[in-house]
Amino acid sequence: MNNISEFFSKPWWQGISVILTVLGIAVTLFQFRKKKLGYLVQFSESIFNDEDLDIAKQLSISYKNNPIESLRVVSIKIMNYGFLPIKRDDFQEAIQIQLQGNLKILYHEVKSIVPNNLKIVCAQDLQSIFIQPTLLNSKDTFSIKIVYDGDDAQIEPACRIVGISRIKDLELVRLAGRNLFAIGVFAAISIYALFNWAFYTTQPGYGFQVLGCLLLLAVISYISIYRDRMIENL
Repeated sequence: MNNISEFFSKPWWQGISVILTVLGIAVTLFQFRKKKLGYLVQFSESIFNDEDLDIAKQLSISYKNNPIESLRVVSIKIMNYGFLPIKRDDFQEAIQIQLQGNLKILYHEVKSIVPNNLKIVCAQDLQSIFIQPTLLNSKDTFSIKIVYDGDDAQIEPACRIVGISRIKDLELVRLAGRNLFAIGVFAAISIYALFNWAFYTTQPGYGFQVLGCLLLLAVISYISIYRDRMIENL
């Protein structure tokens, strides 16, 4: 116990502790001062599911007197998940939600607006929805339900907003936060095991367990940060 107390009382360790604390506060403040806009594909499906295929073959569907081959619907949620408001003046152009594929948009409607006084104005062409600039305060949310004719669509949101490089997938944001939490917990356990091995009497072979723990932490960090681009998705 005296050894570990002496270790943490070293001036150089105290200096490292201060640097790490300041760095952690700086990263936190940076996240608080960062504008964030995300999207989530809530569902994307054919109007007729597999059980209804037989009856679908017997139906004739048209929209404004034009025949429909494959009627589909998709719902896309847009959310300001940061702590800063996104002002109307921050927009360089409208938010574009493009549906990639062999399809044609027939109809769209704005749903699930939070708060109720949030004004959302949209326009559409054959394959895109354009959301006009508006004030989006923190946690403001709305969904756009799109009905289209064609194949299953690939959703590609795009924006030109001051301080925002891209609209991020909220599912990836959630996954990134979960991975960071898991790595933080595992790192704390690894550091504790390392100090326990360095300053206390342990059973033979404990050092190899510590080494394996640290190597596993490095592997998890690599997979989460470099493979899934975890930090970029926050």
